[in-house]
Amino acid sequence: MNNLKLILIFMFCFLTFASSAENLNNELTNKISKNIRCLICQGQSVYDSQTEFADSVKLLIKKKLDEGAN
Repeated sequence: MNNLKLILIFMFCFLTFASSAENLNNELTNKISKNIRCLICQGQSVYDSQTEFADSVKLLIKKKLDEGAN
């Protein structure tokens, strides 16, 4: 019974940490994409733009952050 409690606590901590890291990456992706201008939309940030180019840039930013780039 004690082992089960320990395993459940460990799983909860791991899932909380994984969720926290995901939220941090999402926040960083948004912050970076708000500071990059879309080449297609004049004056719009990549964050605000709905073009395919902007979506590609956002995915690239997220991928690089997931890989550990700073």
